[in-house]
Amino acid sequence: MQELCTADVFYGPKASGNRHYIAYRGASAWSDVPKEYQQVPNLILMSGEPGAFKAEFLNGGRPVQRCGSGNLAVAAFINDQLTDSPSNELLLTPAGKVKLGFDHRSAYYFDKPLAQRPLRNLGFWRRLVRQPVINGCYCGGRNDYVLLEVGQSLTKFKLNSGVLCRFSQRALILVYRPPSGELQLRYFAPQYGPAEDAATGSASVQAVAYLRRQYPQYYGHQRIVIKQCSPAGGWLYLKRYRQYELVRGRTNLAMKTGRSFYGI
Repeated sequence: MQELCTADVFYGPKASGNRHYIAYRGASAWSDVPKEYQQVPNLILMSGEPGAFKAEFLNGGRPVQRCGSGNLAVAAFINDQLTDSPSNELLLTPAGKVKLGFDHRSAYYFDKPLAQRPLRNLGFWRRLVRQPVINGCYCGGRNDYVLLEVGQSLTKFKLNSGVLCRFSQRALILVYRPPSGELQLRYFAPQYGPAEDAATGSASVQAVAYLRRQYPQYYGHQRIVIKQCSPAGGWLYLKRYRQYELVRGRTNLAMKTGRSFYGI
């Protein structure tokens, strides 16, 4: 079995982050998932060379369409293992081409928010989360996200995952705007794997798009810092570039050689 590189993304003080395992085979593309990798959580099968990298994201052998923390893990791996200096790359993923890179601050990637539309059945979502819901929206299609802005801190929030799974195929994004301090975010997708982890890159992009539209006087084109309030989560840093959001997160890359990198 090929040695796997580990990459912890979105980690921070008291936060373990989201761990990915990267298998890289150079220019040769992966034709299928090797048997020995089929139960590996948060696996990235990577191939290609500078200018033409490709990555597939899997969780327990199941494909994942988009993965923000995976994009950052790949960016950190390219910087540490495959290039001599920080660079920008185009990565081909199941969701399309992603621009990513690494500079003196951290790994980063660009993501375009999904289309958002008004929330229906607000009463159901209030009962589900048992929190005061200020507003919300649907993001993308029926298999993507529902976003709720709530009026209470998310640090101790607990979700009834069974009810969410029975009544919706959408992953749930919760956002709280405290009177002071960082924005709080929680992300739940029990329909597709563990109920909650720190894999919130794509969710944070939807949350920031909602906030910029809903509160332009506060967020507009400002750089935004979000605290992911799950036990594993850390901090996300987002900045707007035209129709895209640049997403940054801390990364810790390690192999048996002992090489690693800490961003931000």
